[in-house]
Amino acid sequence: MQGIGNGPVPGSGSTPPGESAPGIQRENVMFDFATIRRYVLIGLAGLILLTAILLSFFTVKQYERAVVTTWGKFSYVADPGLGFKIPFVQAAHRIRTDIRTLTPPDPKGVNTYTVDNQEVDIYFNLFYRVPPANVGYIYENAQDYRERLFNVAVDRLKSEMGKVNVTHVAEQRGAISQRIRTVMAQDAKVLGVEVTDFQLTNIEYTKGFKTAVEQAVTARQMIETREREAAQEKQVAERNRIKAQGEADATLTRAQAEAKSIQLRGEAEAASIRAQTEALRQNTGLVELRKAEKWNGALPTQMLSGIVPFMNFNAPPAK
Repeated sequence: MQGIGNGPVPGSGSTPPGESAPGIQRENVMFDFATIRRYVLIGLAGLILLTAILLSFFTVKQYERAVVTTWGKFSYVADPGLGFKIPFVQAAHRIRTDIRTLTPPDPKGVNTYTVDNQEVDIYFNLFYRVPPANVGYIYENAQDYRERLFNVAVDRLKSEMGKVNVTHVAEQRGAISQRIRTVMAQDAKVLGVEVTDFQLTNIEYTKGFKTAVEQAVTARQMIETREREAAQEKQVAERNRIKAQGEADATLTRAQAEAKSIQLRGEAEAASIRAQTEALRQNTGLVELRKAEKWNGALPTQMLSGIVPFMNFNAPPAK
């Protein structure tokens, strides 16, 4: 029954237009919550399934090997390529097998001492690789092989440097590196690692040693300079001696030649005189012949006697 006006009659059970009943509202809320929960569960299941699918395979690069474990226990070593495993049960742990470099973390290198108690800082490069056949051994026994290998390298370096005098370190760098590499190649076998090379890349001396070396170099340069100057002076003196000796020899040679020439001229003149004497002795008219050859036919303008000089017409005839 409807009362006066537009308002509902109390107790009639009817609802105003545009409003929902309380029961219908509760049903809608319960329906929406169930739908959301169902969608959430479906999404979670899908996510878990997708994750399981993604975790069921793995890839291994060419320079790697993967250790597959089941519930944390070693199962096998996977080669390069695509591999499969049981999600949430198995895991793949990758280990690189290419040649790698191990260097000191400190930029100054490793501090050590030589046999003469001189301090030096040495920076080195250690080249190593994990053989594929040793991947399982390393995973089970030496997963911290890099740290252990570095500690062994530092110990062997200090041991070798303790045998060398600081002044010979630079010149024996190659020999020291070779000895350390040989020792490291044997020691690394315990870790299952192969050492391929060891290089001393930098050697840093103390400031005091550098100063002493510079002073020694300066002193050695001064000594070498004096030695060169002395050698040059000796060469100059030798050249002067040779020159003086040459001049003396030349003077002696000239004197000997002149004396010889005089001797030869004297001997020639003496021989000539002897020849003329012998000729005069054998031919007494030769003198008169020479006079006649040299006379120009003129007589003296004044003569104190009747004798004509330079001529002897009564000379006996030549025999």
